[in-house]
Amino acid sequence: MASFDGPGFMMVDNSWIQTKAIDVESSTDISPYLTKILEDSVWNGNRSIVFDVYWDVQSVDKKSEWRLCSVKFSTKNFCLFLRLPKTFSDNLKDLYRFFASKFVTFVGVQIQEDLALLKENHGIVIRSSLEIGKLAAVARGTPIVEFLGTRELAHKILWYDMSRLDSIQSKWDEASANDRIEAAAIEGWLIFNVYDQLQL
Repeated sequence: MASFDGPGFMMVDNSWIQTKAIDVESSTDISPYLTKILEDSVWNGNRSIVFDVYWDVQSVDKKSEWRLCSVKFSTKNFCLFLRLPKTFSDNLKDLYRFFASKFVTFVGVQIQEDLALLKENHGIVIRSSLEIGKLAAVARGTPIVEFLGTRELAHKILWYDMSRLDSIQSKWDEASANDRIEAAAIEGWLIFNVYDQLQL
């Protein structure tokens, strides 16, 4: 049974997000954690998983090479952060299968370039994805929101208190590991709630 035994954080609506950060090695079994994320997305009704990806970019022969270095998945109750190895091993096939799931929608902010880079650099294809900014622009009849980042989009749709996120991000270089995980959890939770709100 996968245990999300990292720090937990209370959100501004008093809901609780439990986290898990994993340094993935060739022997790491990530499948129980991915299953827990999948189950939470289904049990909580809207079958959505908020995702964000982070890249290492290196210049080789005047060309940029992009390597997926970490990925974050968020649901109503959980936030999973995977730090990936430089060389992908067989155990990451679980990640490929997870992204290819047709049972859930992967929701993100400004994800078009990420989708292209995932396919081009790693052969990862997300079967069902949603750019939340585009949905918000159509739902609210305000085209400009399509181009907003996570914080600005969430503020525009939800009007939640962003002071904790702002506090962490304003001192990012000095932020502790726990603070950075909390910021990741808050951002995932915000986009989950934006998507939930736009479904009404």
